Amino acid sequence: MGLGPERIFEQGVSKLLSNMQIQFDTAEIVLDSPHPAEISATFELGRKVAAKVRQSRTRGAFPLVLSGNCNAALGTIAGCGADRTGIVWFDAHGEATTPESTASGFLDGMPISTILGRAWQTLARSLPGFAAISGNRIVLFGASQLEKAECKLLDEAGVKRASTVTELTSYLAALIDEVEQIYVHLDLDVLNSAEAVWNQWTGPNGISVLTLLDAVAQIGWRGKVCALGVASYDPAADANCKAMLAAVSAIQTLMERL
Repeated sequence: MGLGPERIFEQGVSKLLSNMQIQFDTAEIVLDSPHPAEISATFELGRKVAAKVRQSRTRGAFPLVLSGNCNAALGTIAGCGADRTGIVWFDAHGEATTPESTASGFLDGMPISTILGRAWQTLARSLPGFAAISGNRIVLFGASQLEKAECKLLDEAGVKRASTVTELTSYLAALIDEVEQIYVHLDLDVLNSAEAVWNQWTGPNGISVLTLLDAVAQIGWRGKVCALGVASYDPAADANCKAMLAAVSAIQTLMERL
């Protein structure tokens, strides 16, 4: 999935933005250490993403963050100002395990629990602009592969879970009253694997591409979107490029409504 951002940009996003006559520039965010530990690397990258997103917004640019995994969202949200931001998160998974509940040890399964203040808070607070967000400011869309412990944490925190656009729009109405702006996060393993395969965790119970695009359009119409993150794309899993096309279509749908 570390190959995903370059592939998405080179074969999709750069052409899309040029065709839409949107001026853009790019920045590659890399680690300083040649031998990083996974946990420290996650938060080092998060600090760098936060700084770059804040700089972009200061000069009036819209941040589009392409990342190898979902933990980059911590930096994007921090850079936007977590204290005034709500989140709509598209993902097949709950992303809400903790160091105590995880059975796999998969760090990329913890970004929402970290955002909620339930994991890695000493390191999370090293991200400039980070603050824990209450669950009523997060809508998780399309999660079909949830662990029992994740369901418990999400429910306790008050995270809204939507599986239809109708549910999403009802939650958006309340969310927009609570926050100044919305961060949109796309892990397209939320899609049904019969339509597109984004990474090895894409499954048969996901949503359709049309549902995704309708949901993204509703967010763009109804809320002030401050940034978009696209994460966890494995080019090797996308043999027919349908997942890439879905990502580009989702980005275009949102950009047309900013």
